[in-house]
Amino acid sequence: MRKARLIREEGDAFYHCMSRVVDKRFIFNAKEKNYFRKWMRKLEAFCGVEVVTFCLMSNHFHL
Repeated sequence: MRKARLIREEGDAFYHCMSRVVDKRFIFNAKEKNYFRKWMRKLEAFCGVEVVTFCLMSNHFHL
């Protein structure tokens, strides 16, 4: 896994996060993608962060 290039300790910052499923399987169909989006928005509010944009594919996602 890659190390972060820059970590800011104050002020606003943008981060790129990515995660892939085990064995690169294709598990995200329309139903799972909708579930993921709902949970992402709930966690966004709970954690006090703003997801500016995201990309959700069949076997991984980027935030």
